Amino acid sequence: MLTRRNILAAGAAGTAVLGLPRMAFAAEKADVVIIGAGLSGMHAAQMLTDVGMKVVVLEARDRVGGRVSTVQTMDGPIDVGASQIGRGYARVLDAVQRYGLKLIPEDRDLLAFGGYLQGQWIDPKTWDSNPLNKTVGDERKINPILMGQAVTAKFNPLKEVDDWLKPEYANLDISLRQLMKQNGYSDAAIELARHSAPGIGLDETSMLRMWQEETRGAADRRMGKPEAQEDRQQPFGEVNDRQQISGLASINNIVGGTNLLPLAMAAKLGNVVRLNSPVSRIDMTGTGATVTTTDGTAYSSRFVVSAVPFPILRKIAITASVDNPLQRRAITEMPYANTARMYLSVDKPFWKEDGLPASFSTDGPIGMFWGIDNHPGEGRHRAMVVMVGLVAQAMSRMQHEEAESFILRELVRLRPAAKGALRLQTYKDWMTDPFQLGCGFSLAPGQVNAFGRTMTDPWQVLHFAGEHTRRVDYGMEAAMESGERVAVEISTKA
Repeated sequence: MLTRRNILAAGAAGTAVLGLPRMAFAAEKADVVIIGAGLSGMHAAQMLTDVGMKVVVLEARDRVGGRVSTVQTMDGPIDVGASQIGRGYARVLDAVQRYGLKLIPEDRDLLAFGGYLQGQWIDPKTWDSNPLNKTVGDERKINPILMGQAVTAKFNPLKEVDDWLKPEYANLDISLRQLMKQNGYSDAAIELARHSAPGIGLDETSMLRMWQEETRGAADRRMGKPEAQEDRQQPFGEVNDRQQISGLASINNIVGGTNLLPLAMAAKLGNVVRLNSPVSRIDMTGTGATVTTTDGTAYSSRFVVSAVPFPILRKIAITASVDNPLQRRAITEMPYANTARMYLSVDKPFWKEDGLPASFSTDGPIGMFWGIDNHPGEGRHRAMVVMVGLVAQAMSRMQHEEAESFILRELVRLRPAAKGALRLQTYKDWMTDPFQLGCGFSLAPGQVNAFGRTMTDPWQVLHFAGEHTRRVDYGMEAAMESGERVAVEISTKA
């Protein structure tokens, strides 16, 4: 059984391969070259290795895991990327068990939410009578910090998690603004939705993409729980259902950090995984390909798997004996959503001093502040500033240190009682990560119809994996789903 110690030792041994001369890998031949050592790439690598194929995994970073990233802080490990494992994450749960890792119910229950809109604090419970509320009719009763999510859920026509790809829903490949206008929402309601639109934003994300995630998330939340009990009162991170069903809470984390999973996968694969090996070009024929890294090392293979986000893949030159304009368009145009988060310790619960809700959502530049329950109620709490969509994209234009200072100043401006009570643990902006350039898949209005249904089809010998190629699942499970899909595609052709 793998332990944390031998996982880390094996990972270090794998890194030692980097000390070999580059010429030792020149013109290396393999059945499959996989670009990217995230969950999808390594899951595909393991499946293909298990059926007897020779695989090489090329990773540009000096670590494995992709968006699975754990930062060691003074208060312990913090997962700044993928962390949540739901009851329905069958492939991830299987891998956790296979590698001898342990799960624990997530402890990220959020304290009560308030709102800061148009320069004033508002109570969502009395919003319908607030003078700032310019919405009309039944709109007035909708929690203003949930307007986008509420409209998305109300009009979701999907029954199954793959319905979003069906041609009968093609007329719904529209933006949230278009949906709200079609259904008679007021301009005031549309403006509120701008600050809580799932995906990138009100105009930037297809409703079909929003509904895919909403439908899959609802299925996970209902697992082992009657649908009638579902009650979402927070934008994100609602209270975890710790009721043990088959030994699992609704949301679970890996003890010691989620990065232990890709480390275990890499340890099993051994020197199949080559770190510090950024790919510069892919040259394809109908029967094989040559993959070249930036230092000139070449790998010859029958198949290639791209398991990196399209914003990264578009930086790699691709030549083919038969071009695929539709696939090139998907690689070139598909947007990537972003999340930027600041992780904090709260030395004293300042919300008890100013009398405002611990957690709040704003229409300003820092998005949301999540106050996390420490259950005893006194002493140190944890907190996060969570910026998504266009708010996160705007933050990404700042330098790292500048962004940190700005966020802390803005928190104290909004909540003077927080001065001196906040301690920075770490900050992660995925848009500024040069190996990711974003945090998750998205599709703009019209892109499901343009290429979303076919963008996972192989292009000659090039196959596509990664969370952004999801068809059914989401999160870490989507990454594993895609790795499994390409492994099946390739093994049936070999």
